[in-house]
Amino acid sequence: MELQYVGPKPIVDRYGVSFDKNEPDRYVYLYATMELIYFIQECHQERCDGVVDLTGYERKKIDDGKLNEYVVKFCSDKMETLLEKNDENLQELIENYRSDVKNNDSLEADEKAAWLGNIDIMRDYYRQFVKNELVYECLLEKLADEIAKRKIEEIRFPLGNNYGYVFSYLRQVLLEHKPPLDATLQVEAKEGRTLGHFSVYHPKKLM
Repeated sequence: MELQYVGPKPIVDRYGVSFDKNEPDRYVYLYATMELIYFIQECHQERCDGVVDLTGYERKKIDDGKLNEYVVKFCSDKMETLLEKNDENLQELIENYRSDVKNNDSLEADEKAAWLGNIDIMRDYYRQFVKNELVYECLLEKLADEIAKRKIEEIRFPLGNNYGYVFSYLRQVLLEHKPPLDATLQVEAKEGRTLGHFSVYHPKKLM
């Protein structure tokens, strides 16, 4: 599975292609997510007692060439399904776009042809965008599994490196996890630094 950055989600119309900066390529979050997985695994081995502190953490540099290797490692049990879903999601996305154009009665025939042509031109871009999104979802599920399995209750982190974005997406993933876990994300200024706190609430065992 080849992964590469392609950029924000494209907006295609009869005039050409623009990009929606509110829908970034999920590729930019892959490294931060993998760093968090590794750090939680390493921290657990050192007996963190449910608290993971990244505020003094020296980032684990993940070589670009090993990105695919790590993705296969973490998502090996879902790889076949992931590849199938990539094709399905791409086809559904393209068909929805094409259907919207064909059913748009306000467009002239040449305008429809230009629009449909622009959609076809962007097919490979869409394929990679969808693939990066699916891989990111897989890594988020792996991160949620690690948090649940290791009973992580709090993660402290410096702002930057996309950690905050990852945790904002992770909240919904944890809610859909089995068992479901609630979480909150807070930011505070402390000693001249801006730090984030991601708190996870695990269900209490009945006595």
